[in-house]
Amino acid sequence: MVLSRNPGAPSGPSPLTSGGPNAPVIGNPNTSAPPGGGGGGGGGLSAAQENAYQAILALLKQYGLESLAPALLGMFQDGLSEAEINLRIQDTDEYKTRFAANEQRRKNGLPVLSPAEYLSVERSYREIMSTAGLPYGFYDEPSDFEAWIANDVSPTEIQGRVRVAGEALNSLDETALASFREFYSDGDIVAYMLDRERAVPILERQWRAAQITSAARSAGLDSEQALSERLADMGVDRGTAQQGFGTAAHLGETVGRLSQVYGGDYDQDEAVDEVFFGDSGARRTRKRLASQERAQFGGSSGAATQSLSTRKAGQV
Repeated sequence: MVLSRNPGAPSGPSPLTSGGPNAPVIGNPNTSAPPGGGGGGGGGLSAAQENAYQAILALLKQYGLESLAPALLGMFQDGLSEAEINLRIQDTDEYKTRFAANEQRRKNGLPVLSPAEYLSVERSYREIMSTAGLPYGFYDEPSDFEAWIANDVSPTEIQGRVRVAGEALNSLDETALASFREFYSDGDIVAYMLDRERAVPILERQWRAAQITSAARSAGLDSEQALSERLADMGVDRGTAQQGFGTAAHLGETVGRLSQVYGGDYDQDEAVDEVFFGDSGARRTRKRLASQERAQFGGSSGAATQSLSTRKAGQV
């Protein structure tokens, strides 16, 4: 599937291009701007120059190249024709970076796209990604589309890839997706299937967070998205989460009862903080309550209480 031609179309210049490698940035490349110096335009420009300057500047803003405004003004002040200005703008690093895929297209023997065509293709790609629900930051910058444009990948082909990714998503086990869908969208998984290399770090973090939430619930606890993602960033996997939340559930229940008897603030949240983050305040509270329990019963408290007083902070 090609970007520049319909399937079966004859080879040659693309109907999307407007004149090959030097496709004009501005309307009429053969129009000469009047010499600068006289007239009432801003920056020493004549009225005609001022109008041409504003028209080209408006186009540059559409391209995201408004940083070239000072250079553009200088070209008009130097009395360059619009054809010369067109060539000089295309020779700037900013322009080459913005339309970087064109250089690779030239090397690949493909027609160079005009700025309007280039932007139109980007817009089509972006609309496809937005409709698919891809996450923020994934395929929403010009650099994200560079390889596709350079290799003549049409929006129709990208639409097909997204459709296949969506079909693959629908074939996954619903149980495995349940926790994931609480925090994230199907677009996150489509992003993974569309570009595994780029999406793997994002999706793996999200998937670990979903597994951590599932492990918490298996232990009778709850783990909000922020906590699950924090643990995922720490490298906690499902097995470690299951062990840790199991310990936290035990501590929260046992030490929580002691806090009701002797006073203090230790519940399941404090237990989670102690087990996973080594919270010193929670550890001191737990040890104080365990000591009070031992003193109350003359050092003969049960095994469960004794185990609480000797457990290391963060042990899972």
